[in-house]
Amino acid sequence: MKYRRNVFDKLNTFLFGKDLRITEGERYTDERDFDYSSYLPLKKYIFPVDEPTENAFYITDFGAKANDKNADNTEAINRCIEFCSENGGGFVIVKGGSFKSRTVVMKSNVTLFICYDSELIADESGNGFENMAFIYAKDCENIAITGGGTINGNGHFFGRKPLFDKNLTEPAEVIDVIQMRRDYRAQLRFAHPSKYGRLICFEDCENISFDNIILKDSPSWTLKLTRCKKADIKNTVINDNRHVCNTDGIDLMQTSDVNINHCFILSADDGIVLKNAVWDNCFDEMKNIFISDCEVISCTNAFKIGTETTHPIKNVAVENCRFFMTDLYPGSVSGISIESVDGSEVSDIKIKNIEMNRCSCPVFIRLGNRNRASKVNNQSSWAVEFGKKARGKGVADKKQFDMKGSVHDILIENIKAEDIELPVIIAGFRQKGKTKRVKNITLKNFDLKYRNAREIIDRRLFIPEYSREYPECWRFRNLPAYALWARHAENINIENFSCSPAPNTWKKEKIFKDVL
Repeated sequence: MKYRRNVFDKLNTFLFGKDLRITEGERYTDERDFDYSSYLPLKKYIFPVDEPTENAFYITDFGAKANDKNADNTEAINRCIEFCSENGGGFVIVKGGSFKSRTVVMKSNVTLFICYDSELIADESGNGFENMAFIYAKDCENIAITGGGTINGNGHFFGRKPLFDKNLTEPAEVIDVIQMRRDYRAQLRFAHPSKYGRLICFEDCENISFDNIILKDSPSWTLKLTRCKKADIKNTVINDNRHVCNTDGIDLMQTSDVNINHCFILSADDGIVLKNAVWDNCFDEMKNIFISDCEVISCTNAFKIGTETTHPIKNVAVENCRFFMTDLYPGSVSGISIESVDGSEVSDIKIKNIEMNRCSCPVFIRLGNRNRASKVNNQSSWAVEFGKKARGKGVADKKQFDMKGSVHDILIENIKAEDIELPVIIAGFRQKGKTKRVKNITLKNFDLKYRNAREIIDRRLFIPEYSREYPECWRFRNLPAYALWARHAENINIENFSCSPAPNTWKKEKIFKDVL
């Protein structure tokens, strides 16, 4: 087993940023071993309840047919929803088995009640879907989805065959971040052009509720709320195929006043993520997000703020959660990721009482200057994820968001993490002769345990800024610190912070570069 890179290996590291992506081939529809987690605690989150009897409207009364593979129940379901809304609102009941459909459009004052052991399932052809969603709502109020049943997106039908023939389950003998990233991407089902969009997408809605519902096998982002207000998400299970590319769990975009409580999320991409980008038609701040008592299994970042973010995100609290990975390798990229690389101000973030297992990097705090709004629009930002070609120019002038981002006033405390493979990373940047620092960060009561394995020796004369690159802890490779690595930061407070020693003696415990 190799512990040190030879000359050829070092030359190959220059290709680390090259994106491994399968762009040709037919749809690959097989479900493989370990696509889903062996741990799926449905009974902990989902329970049978009596169906409503007042203001109840059954989709079968409007012509929907259960358990018929040739049926298209789209029209029947949507007529039932519209009739319910026009007659004072109430409950649209899905009962009696599996109902195949294309885009279901929610209306105001409607609760979609999917009975326990019943489901809405997306047409596997991918044809005839509207608004890039299976369940869609626009300009609605007082809408809910509940009942204990399932919304099944058939997401595994819309990708291409991965590079690897089977999923990896055994940890590598040597911790090598470059190989880790390649192994992760080689297991992904990258998008086929037939991919129809997200499982659930609500836009400009208010007073939203998800309670006692299973969201399964999304083809892309699972639950996306854009420019919404007042959302309550609880007792919700997201059970996605862990290798369908770009299947985030919950995405909030310019959405404020949100409570996410007692949810189980299994995703191939980010578990819970907050974004606020102008190219996704977000134009104002988002705030007041409270997340608690959730279990998240993510192949990338269990909880993340940022990446696609140009407008402010503030007043966010996360507590009493568990972030982990089961029976797959690599583990999660990071447990907690707080980023601003496209111009956003990210501030007033409080995270506490988090347990992690097999999250490579426990905490990643990153300020950069990718300035993506000057390069992409809504179509081009999504094109590659749906197997299409990008068109058009950026939505913003190069100067509008350039060097405007900031990350400050972050408190993270009571963190216990096992089997980590990277240190906590705090990184601002230096670009165009100017330094932008992450500021006012407190890390308190950290108990970190490194994975018991050798690490590849990756000494470098300097570590690049990567300020214009996609923000990801893996980008920094095997860093020369095992507990904490900080650069371009100001007012970093560390209290009661411990980490078991890294397996290699070439690493220091903590490294601070240009920290004031």
